[in-house]
Amino acid sequence: MFIETYYDERHMVPASSREPAIPYPELTGEELSVWQRYLPVTTELGKVPFWFYHTPQPVIEQLEKAQKRHLFDRIELCSRAGDPMAVGVMGGERTRYFSIAGWGDAKLSLEQVKKRLRMESWMSSLFPVAMTFIFLLVVTLALALKH
Repeated sequence: MFIETYYDERHMVPASSREPAIPYPELTGEELSVWQRYLPVTTELGKVPFWFYHTPQPVIEQLEKAQKRHLFDRIELCSRAGDPMAVGVMGGERTRYFSIAGWGDAKLSLEQVKKRLRMESWMSSLFPVAMTFIFLLVVTLALALKH
């Protein structure tokens, strides 16, 4: 199983002038948009047990570390089949998202995720056409057998 934690004290992002620096990379722009599309199911940590996502111990340790430091307003587990990600969320005038950890079936780069999303979009466009073709084929065969 792939496990990646993003905690890095060298990567301290100040949340604001009044708040502590955040040792996790911030998700912004295209990166945030792509991950939100790829991991559409979000569950606030605490509303589902750790074991629900088969959370590995290194990820649990990172989640506990982030909770103890009170870095985020909430932590969300974002998922789809096999590849969850833990994200710290800070509210305010602009909601900010920070990568805490990812785990699952495979280590996916942003480019790989974009490729998967394009393929899914293409497949979902193709599905209605295929279903229409199958329907017409069945109707044609039924009419041919009737005569």
